[in-house]
Amino acid sequence: MLGPVVSKAADELDSVDFFSVDVDQASDLASEFKVQSIPTLVLVKDGEEADRSIGYIPEEQIKKFAQS
Repeated sequence: MLGPVVSKAADELDSVDFFSVDVDQASDLASEFKVQSIPTLVLVKDGEEADRSIGYIPEEQIKKFAQS
């Protein structure tokens, strides 16, 4: 499960906002970001997608991803 790993990274990165989206509850948002696999991390900067990661990644990689 990626949720607890992302939560831990979010607690340590005050300068980054993390949001979790239930694709079953927010299918329009999932479609907008073209989410086809779960878990998917989407990095958004200035309102635009800057990067994407699909599948499980460890906490340290999440931190690097979020700060890229």
